[in-house]
Amino acid sequence: MPRRNANHDLGLVRQHEVVRLRTQEKLQFRQIAERLDCDVKNVYVAWKRGVAELAAQAAEAHGEYLGEQLANLAIAIDSLMPKVIKGDVRAVEGLVKLFDHQAKLLGLFAPVKANVTITDEMTARITALAEQIAELDEV
Repeated sequence: MPRRNANHDLGLVRQHEVVRLRTQEKLQFRQIAERLDCDVKNVYVAWKRGVAELAAQAAEAHGEYLGEQLANLAIAIDSLMPKVIKGDVRAVEGLVKLFDHQAKLLGLFAPVKANVTITDEMTARITALAEQIAELDEV
């Protein structure tokens, strides 16, 4: 069992080295394979695993940061609520800004992507409708 851990550790070291050589030194996979004296396929696999691991770490860190920020906003909102209930206008303005920031953090203002395809049939229908509208305007 300890031998498996040693191989795993060696694989992680190689994986980190592949990511470093690829990102910092801008080497190609073939160049990295030559430098590390291994197969190009193994370098590519190590690269994919390394990048996936970094992406997972970044996503986890982002989630933690987002959670901390939302918790801080909740504290600020809770502290303003008594003043808002009493009718303090400045507190209401502050609360609106906090809600705005919260919505941005949650991605509620993110643009919506739409994939629109216009066909010849649709163009013909729109042209026909435009002609019908023009006839109504003439009457």
